[in-house]
Amino acid sequence: MKSEIFGRYPARVSRGQVADAAKVPPDAGGTILLVEDEPAVRQLFAQALTRAGYRVHEARNGQEAMKVFDQHGDSIDLLLTDLRMPYMGGVELAQHLRARRRTLKLICVSGYPGGGLESDLTSDFLAKPFSRDDLLAKVREVLDRK
Repeated sequence: MKSEIFGRYPARVSRGQVADAAKVPPDAGGTILLVEDEPAVRQLFAQALTRAGYRVHEARNGQEAMKVFDQHGDSIDLLLTDLRMPYMGGVELAQHLRARRRTLKLICVSGYPGGGLESDLTSDFLAKPFSRDDLLAKVREVLDRK
């Protein structure tokens, strides 16, 4: 079965396709702060992550993410953020949150070539569009890293 593709304009899928594709890995788990300004994309990411066994806190931009982190920061294992968003972009958000907790794990995503990444944020990057399987594999890889 083909995996869904996540990008700026996500394809529509039926509930049956999503349910069939949502295979929960036995080692899944963790709490993710998902920051994405495109509502449809954020919903698809959150749905894929939740069905894979992760707890997800959502935010529409960096400013909202800071408020979510204030409330739930101790339980958040991973920041998954788009890079280009209104009010506060992903790079600035990652810098703020890592200043507060240096060990916070990070995955950046962007639909723009290169994404405008700084050198210390480049190791875990997904370029849109990418598949659900790519997303879940990258999340698991980063969370499993010591």
